[in-house]
Amino acid sequence: MRTDKVAAFALPLAMALALAGCGSQQAEEVGQTDTAMTEEPGVDGDAATPGQARSEAATLAGRIASGEMDRTETAVALEDLDRLVNDNPINFPADIRPSLTEDIQSARSAFEAQDMEALQEAATSIETTLSGSAEAPTAN
Repeated sequence: MRTDKVAAFALPLAMALALAGCGSQQAEEVGQTDTAMTEEPGVDGDAATPGQARSEAATLAGRIASGEMDRTETAVALEDLDRLVNDNPINFPADIRPSLTEDIQSARSAFEAQDMEALQEAATSIETTLSGSAEAPTAN
């Protein structure tokens, strides 16, 4: 009978330890993803030239539009893109900021609704807006 008690106790303990290890790996991957997407200038309050800010925004939008990232990476990229545009208003001409903000909001809504096609369309629209502004003056 004692063997049954030990086995009954050991199995849940082993499963709990295995699950705890999985959670740590996932948290580590999320941390790496978060770090990897925010190293560029302008994302975390670092100084960015207008060209760098637009280039980084276009890169993030392109990664989102590709549909190749998992949900965690996509969420981080959307957050970085939103922060980049909102925290660097001087780097994005006033004539495109409303369009960018609207497209970012559309992308967030599509992401929350798990509508990947709409998410990719919004990200493509952001890319198009940014590519049209590449030669735009930076004065507001």
